[in-house]
Amino acid sequence: MQTLPFSEARAHLANALRSVEAGNEPISISRRGQVAGVLMSFEQYQRLSGGATCFAERLGRWRTMYLAHLASDTAAPEDDPFANVRQVDTGREFSW
Repeated sequence: MQTLPFSEARAHLANALRSVEAGNEPISISRRGQVAGVLMSFEQYQRLSGGATCFAERLGRWRTMYLAHLASDTAAPEDDPFANVRQVDTGREFSW
């Protein structure tokens, strides 16, 4: 990741922004030799943040995508990361 001092980032902000918008990697911005922030494209930010507000929402989104992938024609049995740990029988008899 490229690192720019704050003064240089401020002087060349337009060029730095064009660079990250073009799909280049994020740029870290340092102040007094320590990284203080990161400049990245909005697309990269959305990918990282996911837009979900809580873990349950993210898990639900992942489950939906995962089940859609398994149901697709392109999914192969070796694509299932849980194949070796999933119980394949119908379950056990249970009563309260």
